[in-house]
Amino acid sequence: MKSLKISLSIAFWTFSILFLFSCSGNHKPDKDGYYSEEKFVDSLNVGRKGKTKVEFEKFRHGKNGDVFVTLNVYDLKEIWVETKGSMFHTWELKNSFRFIKDGITGLDVQISDFNNDGFNDMTYQSGIAGRGGNVIMTLFLYKPENKDFIHIRNSENYPNLSFNSKLNCINSVILTGSTTTAFLKIKKDSLDEFARVDVSDKIVVEEKDSTGKFKIIEEKLFKGNDDDFYKIFRNYKPLEY
Repeated sequence: MKSLKISLSIAFWTFSILFLFSCSGNHKPDKDGYYSEEKFVDSLNVGRKGKTKVEFEKFRHGKNGDVFVTLNVYDLKEIWVETKGSMFHTWELKNSFRFIKDGITGLDVQISDFNNDGFNDMTYQSGIAGRGGNVIMTLFLYKPENKDFIHIRNSENYPNLSFNSKLNCINSVILTGSTTTAFLKIKKDSLDEFARVDVSDKIVVEEKDSTGKFKIIEEKLFKGNDDDFYKIFRNYKPLEY
């Protein structure tokens, strides 16, 4: 009997934890005709772990199908309650965002450190392109000095984002008729491309010069196989996967 109670308790808390992170929304429409289709909440992994909370929610219009996403950012705050004679914790709203979203993909929130500062940042999937190969991501970087996230405004221009620990930058892989690896640095609230490697029947390496123009620094025939064609380059000078 005791083991049964323990099993039930574990199952309850497992369900509760899963519900905390991702759940379906409320399909009852509001006065404007929108209903909550999907929700994601995290307070354990992003920003200052345990002291930062984010809430993503995806809304869809019941008639015309329009979709938008909201993001609320909270910081854990201590307040003194005189009547209780003690400190209490409460979530203080720091920032709110709202974005138009495609009507096909889910939120697919990903949590990762994109600038190697020890604080986890996050993305959500804002769209898809290129026959499904280009995952469009909206990136938010955590700023510990403000206890808040900043929206990287042009992140949607660079699909398939990942952190490149070798060059301490961000990579984007763009799939068209060729495969392009873009090398990006964060400048304020934007991504700045400083180099790229394009693979088709040949490999072309370009680097941005001091005037802001891209110059070809290497060009050679592509001799790899199909798998190599879609690989991410982690260095461009010299070329390395």
